[in-house]
Amino acid sequence: MMKPRLWQIEWHDGMSVGIPEIDEDHQRFASLINDFNRLILDRKDLGEIRKSLQSVMDDAAQHFAHEEKLFDQWQYPDADDHANQHAQVLAAFQEIMKRFVTYGLESEWIEAGLEVKDLLISHLVNEDMKYAKFYRNSQVGASLCMQTSASPSCLLPSTGSSDEQYRSDDLAGYREE
Repeated sequence: MMKPRLWQIEWHDGMSVGIPEIDEDHQRFASLINDFNRLILDRKDLGEIRKSLQSVMDDAAQHFAHEEKLFDQWQYPDADDHANQHAQVLAAFQEIMKRFVTYGLESEWIEAGLEVKDLLISHLVNEDMKYAKFYRNSQVGASLCMQTSASPSCLLPSTGSSDEQYRSDDLAGYREE
């Protein structure tokens, strides 16, 4: 796999949770973050950048609420922990938004953009893959996987160590080397 630009999220099958509606949300979220980072790199107006970050935050809040509603339907046992993770991500976004007022150096803007991107990638690869495994192994998920076997997450091994290696390998292309 070609190494993605440091500031850009390039979606690939390894990022899929195997739940089409959630994958669509994640892809839209990634696109919004890419747009946000592009504005920073193009040195656009502060107001335009803040508006873009607000769109990322709004989309994240809607997506997290959607996931949490699904967790209730699935009776996901780690729903509370995952919801706490969502709250932490949203708080981190809020903190970045507050700091935007004081940024003066281009490097600070770029660092903020990378932080937003890394929050999404880390959450998706480390946290969302946990519920993807639960979903795959549940009756609802197993039924969907049988109907749509094209989903790469349906084919993931169900042992913890293999899943951990899978997530680690997928995130490697997004870490600074």
